Formats: sequence, C-alpha cells, structure tokens
Amino acid sequence: MITFPKQKTVETNRTFRAWKTYHGMYLHFTGSYDYFKYFGNAPWGTISSMEKYFAKFEHKTGFSWQRGFFTSLGKKMTKELDLIYYYLSQLTRGKNYPSEFLDDYYDEYRIKMDSFSLHLQRDIKVIVEHLKEYDLQFNDLFECDGINHPPILKLLLGEDISLETFTIMDVCLDFTKSIDKKLIDPIWRDQKTLCYNYKPFLEVNVNESRQLIKEVLDEN
Repeated sequence: MITFPKQKTVETNRTFRAWKTYHGMYLHFTGSYDYFKYFGNAPWGTISSMEKYFAKFEHKTGFSWQRGFFTSLGKKMTKELDLIYYYLSQLTRGKNYPSEFLDDYYDEYRIKMDSFSLHLQRDIKVIVEHLKEYDLQFNDLFECDGINHPPILKLLLGEDISLETFTIMDVCLDFTKSIDKKLIDPIWRDQKTLCYNYKPFLEVNVNESRQLIKEVLDEN
C-alpha cells in the first residue's frame, strides 16, 4: 500500500538515513515541502547538518538523545520502506517529534497495512451499520453545512474508521472538495490537510478499491 521515491544514491550511514527520512517526511506533513518532488532530500538534510544538530546537545551535556534515537532506529529499520512505515505511523497520529514516538503505533500500523484489504472491508461494514442505524443513504455520509460535520468525518474523528479508509475513499470518490466548499471548521481544515499529505504515500488501485466498497455495500 505504500510507495516512495527512489533515492539517487544509496545511503550507507544508517543513522543519517533515519535522520534524513524523518526530516523529509516531517517537512512534508507539517509544511509546504513535497517529499516526492524532492526525492526526500530536505533543504538541510546533509550529514554535516545532522552532525551540527547533534553537536549542539553533545556540547552542553556530552550526550545527544537524538543521536541515540536515530542510530538505534537506523540499525533496527534496515529497509527504506520500514522507516517510512515507522514515521507514517507516528506523523499520521499527529506525533511530529521523536520524543513523542511510540513503538506501539508502529506495530499497530504494520498489522493494519499488511492486511489492508481486510481492514478496509471492516471499516466499510462499520459505515454500513452507521447508515442503517441512522437511516441514511450512502451520499448522506458527505453532507454538511456550516459547522456541522458530515457523518464520514464524525466516523473518522470518533476512530470508528481509520485515516487510511477515509483517505482511500476520497481517492476513489473525491468527496473532500465538496465538503471543503460547505464546512467552515478548523478541525476539518487540519484533517483535510493530513489527508492531502498522506495520499502520495498510499498506492491505491482505484478500481479494486471501488469494487471492494461496492461489494460490501451490496452485501449489506
């Protein structure tokens, strides 16, 4: 489900690879930087910049917690995809800094992404049950006005469905544009931005996903 840009050169320094990937993805999710456009090469993503950053802490205390973190992670995550999974598992939860990272998020993310079709089916069934409970039609999921959240956003915010399901449904149905014209809300703005930033990392077969959604809806 995840795709990522090919690096022009192979990084041999594992600490630097972990550092570089993090800073590129951090800027992608928190600013206007495009991780894919620049192949993950952040403006100051050099070994020299990394060493200067670590040295600031080592000069004061003789120890850099950050160096230890990226060195350990680089040794553990030997594949680029594993690093990207790890950072996605944190950044998509709003955990932007290594001091906030939890390995449990990564473990949960791997399980979800390694069997994503089953996960998507489960979430669509949750949506179907919501439609039945409130006597709604499918298109009602995306209806909103002013500050009232549409049902699909309520399901996301209530953690009844995942960000991945929400994002893939938008890739297939393109409903966020319609919501954006009607909904005036800072929560929506943040979720819309997160969804937009996440999309390039999700390799979605639109036809297969649409068919899966249709099959679950037809069955119920």
